[in-house]
Amino acid sequence: MKAETILKFRHLIIFLAVLFFLLSGYNAKNVKMNQGYETYFSEDYKEFKQYKLYSKDFGGSVASVYVFVKGDDVINYETYELLLKIGDELRKVGGIGEVKSAAHSIVSRLGYLPTEEKVLQSLTYQLAPQYVPKRSLAIVEAEVTADPSRYEQMAKEIEDRLSKLDLPPGVVVEATGNPMIRYQVSQSISGSMRAMGIAAIVLMVVTLSIVFRGVVEQKRYLFFPLLISIITVSYAYGMMPVLDIPLTEVTNAFLPVLIGLSIEYAAQFMGRYEEERRKGLSSFEAAAIAIRTVSRALSLALITTVIGFLSMLFSGVPALGWFGLISAIGLIFAFLLSMTFLPAILVLTDRKERKKALAGIAEKTLDFLAILTSRKYKAVLLLSLVVASVSYYGYEKVPLETNFYKYIPQDLPAIRKFNELQSIFGSQDRIILVTKIDSVSPEEIKKVEELAKYVVKSESKIIDYNSIGKILENRFGKIGENSYELENQLEMLGDYKDRYISGNTLAVYFTVAEMDWLEFKDLYERVKREVSFFGGFDYYLTGDVVLKMFVADLIINGQNRMTMASYALVVLLLLLVYRSLKNAVVPLIPITLVILTTGGVMYALGFYRTLVTASMNSMIIGLGIDFSIHVMERYIEERKRFDPEKAVEITITRIGKPILTSGLTMAGGFAAMLISPFPIMRDFGIISVLAILMSLIAALTVVPAFLVFVDRRKAS
Repeated sequence: MKAETILKFRHLIIFLAVLFFLLSGYNAKNVKMNQGYETYFSEDYKEFKQYKLYSKDFGGSVASVYVFVKGDDVINYETYELLLKIGDELRKVGGIGEVKSAAHSIVSRLGYLPTEEKVLQSLTYQLAPQYVPKRSLAIVEAEVTADPSRYEQMAKEIEDRLSKLDLPPGVVVEATGNPMIRYQVSQSISGSMRAMGIAAIVLMVVTLSIVFRGVVEQKRYLFFPLLISIITVSYAYGMMPVLDIPLTEVTNAFLPVLIGLSIEYAAQFMGRYEEERRKGLSSFEAAAIAIRTVSRALSLALITTVIGFLSMLFSGVPALGWFGLISAIGLIFAFLLSMTFLPAILVLTDRKERKKALAGIAEKTLDFLAILTSRKYKAVLLLSLVVASVSYYGYEKVPLETNFYKYIPQDLPAIRKFNELQSIFGSQDRIILVTKIDSVSPEEIKKVEELAKYVVKSESKIIDYNSIGKILENRFGKIGENSYELENQLEMLGDYKDRYISGNTLAVYFTVAEMDWLEFKDLYERVKREVSFFGGFDYYLTGDVVLKMFVADLIINGQNRMTMASYALVVLLLLLVYRSLKNAVVPLIPITLVILTTGGVMYALGFYRTLVTASMNSMIIGLGIDFSIHVMERYIEERKRFDPEKAVEITITRIGKPILTSGLTMAGGFAAMLISPFPIMRDFGIISVLAILMSLIAALTVVPAFLVFVDRRKAS
């Protein structure tokens, strides 16, 4: 569409933009929240399907609620009676199975609760010392059999029931475990998104006030790029329910990211618009020229950025794919608004003539940078090569974080208690072996029991196991000798047996020692070999710790797939547009440098590769290449009239300020993540800010230096 046509229908454009803004705001109330493994795995992922099958057959994932009872001395009749009351209240919550505590173990053995403190102490240390790790702490463990979709409802009910207990003087009751953590994380996601959005807007206001003031003469237009950004976010948020994209620990980051990124298109347009207005052109003429001159560079920048975000669909992780998709859609909205709505507003409201711009600190700095880069281009390229070489060492050694509890706020009450729990009980990780049997008979159960004991004996990293055979031996002294006796034993176990038996399927729970994901991957493969060597079983292995291992695999392999897809698509696009290998390669040189340097910085500062930072390469390709394309496009334009050095100087001094504004506002959007309570988001924010700043510097130094180098080589 021609620039003049866009401006001709400016009233209609403004009307449609406002109407869509109102519709988006109305639709935003339908956005849903989600978290957990369904946001990490696609529906057809084999191991996730097995995990869901296990959850369906055995009544949910392996999870527990732990209630901490604290006091000066908890080993007394009054506190133990409280433990029993807590158990009674927990059993009233749907989805709670067996309840364990020192008091429950004593009552199970004696049939009553003794009143003498010495007797309680002796029996506690004899029967259940793990549930009273010290005199000031007693723990109640409740098995969760419900599906994870009910966790939040369960957590609310548990908190409500515990709050109504009549506690002895000096006793405090606190709960943790999977349902409590999930509930508190959901609340934290909502608060985090609001806080990051507000912080991003504040940072944009500050950045535009400082940096954009030298670009825009009329101060009422100073925050127009922020207006475009806010409208963009509203559009994107309103699209989430339409696309069935939920808010998760990952997708909640799109708001500050989009606020920072979408400003770029408006800033670049207004930079060229103001340049033309200072030449004495009318607002209509300036807007038309700005649309024609920057639309190519902005279109390329948009497409490459969208490619970077959409490459996240290749990660195999739904949450990353959703984040990439909604961010890409938001950027398309930002581009369209900057090329239509923004010029329409300017043409309707801008009547004041411009004065010649005075050179400020930023302009003088850019002038110095332009001269240095154009004349010392060989030194710039040599320094870049040295930095890339050194950084490559660190890039290869960035460690991986697969403990997903470290991704979420560590100051949540449930997380603090969970960390305390782990320090007391050690590893809670379990490999679950699910196997089919011909029938529930003493022979089949004994065969599975022999397998479980064989695996535990073979693997030192497996510290314990639990199975229906072990439960029967502990409860009744032996596994029933015949079908009738076995049936009676299972009936006496009640619903408790459902954790271990489902039709003709048995589950065995192996507790494993704490280890990193690579060690666990080796253990997982060894257990598979041990079971296959034992022979005679149709089985699969599952469990939370197994899924974590596969998420780690997704992070590593997903990062490689995303990076390769981004590079391939961007190179193909630039080749199609420029029909020149040089022009296709130039923007990728500084991006590759920034990718390597970012990895080196992560290693040097002790950052971990996480589910989110795994997307960093694609982000850098998508975002950083924008700056390079703007520099190269303007250089090509100026090169038609000037020699390489002069073309570089004009390029950097003319578009350096808008690029600087874009880069700093982008960095400001990502910097808003620093106030997020989620460690995974804070780390992502820090690394993204550094990557954007490095991309900005590389675009204003490495790109022009390489262009001068190539043109001089060609001339000689």
